[in-house]
Amino acid sequence: MINPYKVIKEIGYERIAGSENEKKAAKTISKYIRELGFKSKLEPFEITSFDTGTAKIFVDGKEYFAHPYGLNENAVIEGELVFLDNPDIIIYNKGAFKDKIIMSYGFSRKLTPKLIEGKVKAYIGIGKPNRKANSSSHRQKTYEEGYVHSVNITHEAAIKLMKQSGKNIKIEIKQKVEKRIAHNIIVDIPGKSFDENLTLIFGHYDSVSRSPGASDNGGGSVTLLKVAEYFSKHSPLRDLRIIFFSGEELGLLGSQAYVKQHLEELKERVNFVVNIDVAGDDIGTDHLNVIGSKELLGYLDGITKEIGMAFNSKLEIFSSDCMPFTPYEIPSVNIFRAGGKGSGGIHTPDDHPKYISNNGLDNTIKATINIVNRVINAKVYPVKKDIDKSLKEKIETYLYNLNYEKPELEWEPKYKK
Repeated sequence: MINPYKVIKEIGYERIAGSENEKKAAKTISKYIRELGFKSKLEPFEITSFDTGTAKIFVDGKEYFAHPYGLNENAVIEGELVFLDNPDIIIYNKGAFKDKIIMSYGFSRKLTPKLIEGKVKAYIGIGKPNRKANSSSHRQKTYEEGYVHSVNITHEAAIKLMKQSGKNIKIEIKQKVEKRIAHNIIVDIPGKSFDENLTLIFGHYDSVSRSPGASDNGGGSVTLLKVAEYFSKHSPLRDLRIIFFSGEELGLLGSQAYVKQHLEELKERVNFVVNIDVAGDDIGTDHLNVIGSKELLGYLDGITKEIGMAFNSKLEIFSSDCMPFTPYEIPSVNIFRAGGKGSGGIHTPDDHPKYISNNGLDNTIKATINIVNRVINAKVYPVKKDIDKSLKEKIETYLYNLNYEKPELEWEPKYKK
């Protein structure tokens, strides 16, 4: 039997999409698939990727460690530091921060266009208290069309640096950026030709820079292996496809590439997808986020309770590889566990195998196998293409901010930039 924690330790290193370490992790995952008696296929897609790089901030003879955004080429930036509690002020006070270096708490995808429009010279993102500096990345589109040089610093460093607001500072960024090939791993488990429905279950196996990605998403990756292990012993009625996506951390690049490549098949055969993203905390809470109908939410929550598990279940969008499927009204359930030290350190070096365990993975694995098994072996396929109207504007907004362009939808769009 596959020991999930052992696998997480085996791939417990930085796995940036398109890197040599991504290839190394793909070989490890493919080895386990072969040992289960299945074949895996690598589907390549081109991206712009990067090496981790370094960054430093200099002011008044002092030096502060920073972590550069991914897709931020070598740069030396000098300018006046301005601390803002709310970076929305950049939009309200048009032009007031031209050529300034802005420092503010956190980051959202909605901020990038504001920084560009405000002609800000650089951005310093402040992390949460008692955490290492977060890892973030520019999007492919902003890298190609123009971005604001950006770095992240710890909360504790920011407390010291904010006292320098109004002074000139210097930021040095060193990072290699280049075109690379990333790979999705595809595993087909054929059913008994009961009907033509194809169910997808997936999760991403890449990580952000500097992170071992134990809970995000080593936990999801080993859950997929345990699903494959189960169905190696229990042949399903219907076809099942397991996908290990890469490039999720750079903007759902692997799942977007997959949807484009397999669109006709998705429209004809796929009514339901299962996504596993973040798992393994020793102590945590279990969640089912359903992007679909209220009927689907009740069904999935109910069959999970049948096996003695009470998950926090709700109808809500989820920032992960499920989202590229939503424009075609393909519903999803997103299964995750959070609240402990592992997930508390995601996107930092502290998302480490030492903070998760087989016990912390157990609920996720059992619930996932139960849901997939019930759906693909039902006498009547229990899921139809339907997404509740309460989610559609959220989906439109999310997809716009994902790529900074108008999404193509199967319904009449409401959201505007």
